[in-house]
Amino acid sequence: MSSRIELEKSYYVDDEKILLENINKNGFEKVEDSVEEDTYFSDKEETFIKDRVCLRTRLTNESNLELTFKAASSEITELFGKREVNLSLNKEDYEDTIFMLVALGFKKYVSFKKHRITYSKVIRGLEHNIMLDEIDGIGKFVELEIIADDSIDKEVLHEELVKFLEEMNVSSFKEKNEPYRDIVKNAESSR
Repeated sequence: MSSRIELEKSYYVDDEKILLENINKNGFEKVEDSVEEDTYFSDKEETFIKDRVCLRTRLTNESNLELTFKAASSEITELFGKREVNLSLNKEDYEDTIFMLVALGFKKYVSFKKHRITYSKVIRGLEHNIMLDEIDGIGKFVELEIIADDSIDKEVLHEELVKFLEEMNVSSFKEKNEPYRDIVKNAESSR
């Protein structure tokens, strides 16, 4: 599924213990332990940043390359998910992909590596994922997401996300309201 709807909530994590207990209790399976190298791009005026457009390359475990585009965000799209397009590329094309994006007028905004452990389970016919992320020098985070093809009713997905968050008992975690790219960029700027 290269075009899909992704609905997620993200949080800062101080203590993973409760979260890991809930992951095990709810029967999620560990599906990946990876290192992701993300490079985000923006237009020259940085409207991508303001509108929360995502144009990103991701190299996973130095072997899988993906180009991702997520359309502009608004309160409505954040609440009901937004379309995401992922194109798989050959890892040998990494430098050419970067060259092409820059030649088309995009600029590198920020790059970073993160360690990600992904747990997954199909619940009520929908893919539910939990990603535990750690970015060196930045912190630990958790993303809880539901992925579906873009024909699923958005209200149904929103209701499912609310159930998922309740089942995982994340109410004690502080919500992460910025994308990783902005958190990392702000941290770099303050150093």
